Amino acid sequence: MAITKYKVIKKNLETVINYAKNGEKTENGILVSAINCLPETAYPQMMLTKKAFHKEDGRLGYHIIQSFNDNEISPEKCNKIGIELAEQLWGDKYQVIVCTHTNKDNVHNHIVLNSVSFIDGSKYHNSNVEIALLRETNDDICRRYGLSVIETKKATKELDIAKSRIKNYNRNEGKMELIKADIDEAIKVAKKYKEFVDILSYKGYYIKRVENGMSISSPYYNRNIRLARAFGEDYTLDNVKFRIYRNGAYKMHETNENEKIYKIRIYDGIKINQEKLKTSSFYRLYVHYLYLLGKLPPKIHYEERTKEYYQEVDKFHKTNDEIKMIASFDLHSIEDTQKLKTQFLEEVTPLKNEREKLWREFNKTTNENQKNIIKGKIAIITNNINNINKEIQTCKRIINNSEKSKEKIV
Repeated sequence: MAITKYKVIKKNLETVINYAKNGEKTENGILVSAINCLPETAYPQMMLTKKAFHKEDGRLGYHIIQSFNDNEISPEKCNKIGIELAEQLWGDKYQVIVCTHTNKDNVHNHIVLNSVSFIDGSKYHNSNVEIALLRETNDDICRRYGLSVIETKKATKELDIAKSRIKNYNRNEGKMELIKADIDEAIKVAKKYKEFVDILSYKGYYIKRVENGMSISSPYYNRNIRLARAFGEDYTLDNVKFRIYRNGAYKMHETNENEKIYKIRIYDGIKINQEKLKTSSFYRLYVHYLYLLGKLPPKIHYEERTKEYYQEVDKFHKTNDEIKMIASFDLHSIEDTQKLKTQFLEEVTPLKNEREKLWREFNKTTNENQKNIIKGKIAIITNNINNINKEIQTCKRIINNSEKSKEKIV
């Protein structure tokens, strides 16, 4: 069970940050995390944001305390939940630090939020709706992790008030109605779910899947919007897919396996950078204006491709790799290629051993931050192993082709 408290920081932002980061309470800083800034330099980075937008006075930030029942949760999971809460509510626009304290009977998070957005300089205000969103988001995350939530009469009444505020806001806020209309239009036009995502992308939206739900970043707001929470059960992932396929616009055509025809989409015009659409509110607005000006969506036409076409493309790429290897390593015989293959095998063996060692270390550690670091190392090593394995396969093809032709490689 997590309880949240909200405090406005009107002065001494640095003092609050230093208190939250206190090494004696955060296991020497292991349980300090940051979003859109670095834990070590969170305060100066937040102040630079304020100076850049000339907003150094008034409300400096917000201090949120997220407390859990004793023994209900580990410090590492507590920190993870705090990060998830901060990411959902403020991660796409504000600088935040999440510090987990273990010095008291109950483990708890101190979340410090910069009041000024590093994206556009807008100030965050803890309105009744934002406080309601904090409460409901916190409860949703707790339920997902199997934690208890407060079920008293007072808590139930407060939750009902929070839901009422959110519902009223969604119904009366003009921008929310525009978002809902865009989503409904995309559902109506789309023939399948992927096309639904593409249509919204052309309008400046970015869709993120969360279990059976969807979170959306729009050109109208910088904070993410949970569709089912904003617009009701018709907007869960399963129900959106059901509505898309129910309209009958997309039907499967049975074909003989031997007569199977592949179709690829060819885009003519502007292409959207999905990574920027995900991370930049300015880019979402730019894409939205391109849509309004008629530059998006791009013109699309379909071209047929046969199974033999893809086989020939694959053959071409493999032949190209073989020619490049022969030229790069100056190969003149099967023996030269065998030596090169052996050299690659000797390179890949210690990498595989190192990866096994890291996986054992990953399984033993309980610290989430350390696990993420190890995972990153494993990903780098795996990429290197895949590249070397690709070279080994190229060597094998050269040897096989040479033996078949009974000729020396020139």
